Amino acid sequence: MIKLIFNHSLSIFNDNHPLIYLEAEAGNTPAKYMFENGWIPYGKNNIWYQTKSSRLKLFSISKKRQNSLKTLKITESTSNINIEAPLDVENYNIGNYLDFFFDDVFWGRVNFYEDQILYSVMNNVKNKKSYGTLSFYYLIEKFKDQYKYLYIADYFDCFNYKKSLQGFEYWNGKNWI
Repeated sequence: MIKLIFNHSLSIFNDNHPLIYLEAEAGNTPAKYMFENGWIPYGKNNIWYQTKSSRLKLFSISKKRQNSLKTLKITESTSNINIEAPLDVENYNIGNYLDFFFDDVFWGRVNFYEDQILYSVMNNVKNKKSYGTLSFYYLIEKFKDQYKYLYIADYFDCFNYKKSLQGFEYWNGKNWI
């Protein structure tokens, strides 16, 4: 059973409407149900928030994308001590996760929730061989035979670039579009 939490400390008023921030404690509700209904996990206490979430349907990437990935050194660890992690990265340190690195510079984190995966954190490196876009294709290729979807968190105007990704869908509050 899901317990809804109206967190008014994160709510705002946009001069026309109050915008209420809605969280939930998932309890014993399966992660698949939560993801399929627009919820995204955040924090270490099984707290989820309702959002215009997004996901990628996983299937093989193009040869062009595969060749682009082959030009990168892709590892799951790095000796580069100059990588700056996003401030909230530890909020996505939930049990089972995978960090990955491109050329010892770029990194991202994928969290595993039961039989679902969330690409939860991306380093904000600019002008580095399109690492951001390539990170999505790397994960599509890596997980296409194990999972149906890769959840990729929120989809708002500032994340508009996501709609050009292969297999993109977003949650409109009722359905996946």
